[in-house]
Amino acid sequence: MRWRGFGVTRAWHGRDPLLLAGAGLLALSPLLALVAGLDGRSLFGRSPWDKPLRFALSLGVYAVTMALAAQWLSSRTRVPGWRWLSPVVVGALVFEMGWIAVQAARGVDSHFNERTAFEALMFSLMGAGAATLSLGTFWLGIVAGRMLSAAFMAQDRLIALGIALGFVSTGLLLPWTGEALVDVGRSQSAIGTGWAVPVLGWRVDGNDPRPAHFVAAHLMQALPLAAIALAAGAKQRRPGLPQATLLGLTAALVGLTIALMPRAA
Repeated sequence: MRWRGFGVTRAWHGRDPLLLAGAGLLALSPLLALVAGLDGRSLFGRSPWDKPLRFALSLGVYAVTMALAAQWLSSRTRVPGWRWLSPVVVGALVFEMGWIAVQAARGVDSHFNERTAFEALMFSLMGAGAATLSLGTFWLGIVAGRMLSAAFMAQDRLIALGIALGFVSTGLLLPWTGEALVDVGRSQSAIGTGWAVPVLGWRVDGNDPRPAHFVAAHLMQALPLAAIALAAGAKQRRPGLPQATLLGLTAALVGLTIALMPRAA
């Protein structure tokens, strides 16, 4: 089975800015956890550094996933527009993380904070940054989908299918679930009433969009990883089974995302 081009080493030595940005965010996470433990201030009952820590982890995983998928695709096919889209995605990551950290240092919330005209503007720009991340993800999914009819090995087509399904699903569902967060006017730290899931803080009363937002964000990891596992164990006697399994898993996870969304959203 060919794994050519699907790894960290080549992208790292190529100084892929998206991979470096993701790795940098993940490396920053322990420092943010330390600061959260040392800072005695509280914001909505939590450390103001709780949100930067969560976003460093989530955006770091997001960026690394995109970088590795782009590397795998570019080793097999042309990825049009990626040379200019990748730096734009990196810029969106840096902007989002930077503003969240600045607001944490000030002891105020970064999301749904429109107490001043400038903070309202920055919150709007964060929405544009999130849309940029979704656009990059969606575009890589479209490029992967184009591989399905080309003359590649069956394992490569299966992995391309996983990337296409995962990245397009995340690219489409993430803005929808994110908009639901805006519609209910709540930030991750501001939803504080009722019983919540430990550590994550999610409410389970059917009015919290964050569980759906989480599932939508991680389709881009779950489906390509499932495709890799299915490709590794694929049997030549039943060539259609891995594809059917992947399509069924996609339907189940997309259905779960929809089921977790608040009915009012």
